Amino acid sequence: MAKADLNVSLDKLSGKIYGDSDVYIAHRYGKTVVSHYPRFRDVSKFTPRQRELNSSFAQRSKQAKLELADPARHDYWQQRYNDYKALAKPSDKYYFTLRGFVIAHLAKENQQVNP
Repeated sequence: MAKADLNVSLDKLSGKIYGDSDVYIAHRYGKTVVSHYPRFRDVSKFTPRQRELNSSFAQRSKQAKLELADPARHDYWQQRYNDYKALAKPSDKYYFTLRGFVIAHLAKENQQVNP
């Protein structure tokens, strides 16, 4: 993926250049990125392990959405996320979003319950 630093302002642009284009413009973490349009793999060729991981991630995402929809649970997770960010070292794995943090911790908790 190429990072673009152009003189032309692309702040308001995102998406494909035109209908059949393989190039698209996106904004990631404050940077403008020009990349090829993502090609999705054929789901029928996934291995059983890949299907299991996809299913598990979908389940954790739904669970995280429900957790964050409840105001009391949202406050609980927000506090844990803030504490994590305050104590995180540069070498630690860093979560950019609260949702990602919740999904990861729900997966860890599930692994401890079902080894």
